[in-house]
Amino acid sequence: MSEPESLNYAEYSYEQKSEGKIRLKRTLMVSLYVFVALGYFLFCYVTRIIPLFAIAPMLIYILYLCTWRLVKYDCYWEFNSGTLYIGKIRIKRKTRVRVPDVSVVIKEAIDVGAFVRIEDVGAVGKIYDYSESQRSDKRIYVVFEIDNVRCAAIIEGTAKLAKLLASFSKAATKIKGMEFHG
Repeated sequence: MSEPESLNYAEYSYEQKSEGKIRLKRTLMVSLYVFVALGYFLFCYVTRIIPLFAIAPMLIYILYLCTWRLVKYDCYWEFNSGTLYIGKIRIKRKTRVRVPDVSVVIKEAIDVGAFVRIEDVGAVGKIYDYSESQRSDKRIYVVFEIDNVRCAAIIEGTAKLAKLLASFSKAATKIKGMEFHG
C-alpha cells in the first residue's frame, strides 16, 4: 500500500486568502511597485534620458517576479503515522518545495479541537496561524509545547484529519462529533 493510500496518512495544501496581515503586506508591496515606477520615471525625466522610459515596464516586471513570492502564502499540512507536519510551500528555482515549520506528535499534544474563537485556544505563547481564512469554519487548532513554551497551530481541517486526530489523541475531545466536509 502506497503512502497516500495509507489509513494513517492525509495531506492538504491551500493558499491563504488576502486578509489581515497578508492584505497589509500585499498592499505595501503594490505601493512599492508604484513608488519605484514613479521614481524611475522621475529619474528619467530629470536626467533627460527619455528613451529609458521604454524599459520601465520590464524593470517593474522583474521587480514583481523577485518580490511577489514574499507575500504569496501557500500552506500545507501532512499527517503521517501520528505526526502532524505544518508549513509553507516555498518557490525555489522554479520548483515548489514543502518546508515544514512545525512538527507535532499528536499523542503529546495538550489540546486538539475545532476552532471557533481565539479564546478556545487558551493561554499560549506563540500562535502559528496556517488557516486558509480567518472566517473559515473548518479550522482546527492543536496546542503543544516547544522548549517549555506553549504553542498553538491553527490549520484548515478536513473530515479525514478530524478522524485521525480524534483517534491518535486523547486530548481531542473538542473535535469529536464535529462536521467537516472534504
